Amino acid sequence: MDTTDLEAKVIAFIASKVDNMDNSTITAASTFESLGFDSMDTVQLLFDAEEAFGVTFDGDEVKTLRSVGDIVAYMKKHPPEAKS
Repeated sequence: MDTTDLEAKVIAFIASKVDNMDNSTITAASTFESLGFDSMDTVQLLFDAEEAFGVTFDGDEVKTLRSVGDIVAYMKKHPPEAKS
């Protein structure tokens, strides 16, 4: 999956987690804070993203994730494992 497709999927996923949020208002530069997520909301978002996308966010690296683009970059660097 290329970065543009992955970004679109992550944006759609995040928009589904925010009440009355239109995909067009979210960009790779959008921070979780700017989207209204507090620290607990962000943790839940990442748990939900793990389930939705089949990725595992590393405990140490997850502390650096602050924006939509950070999630996309992380997922490109650590793609989901193929299911057998």
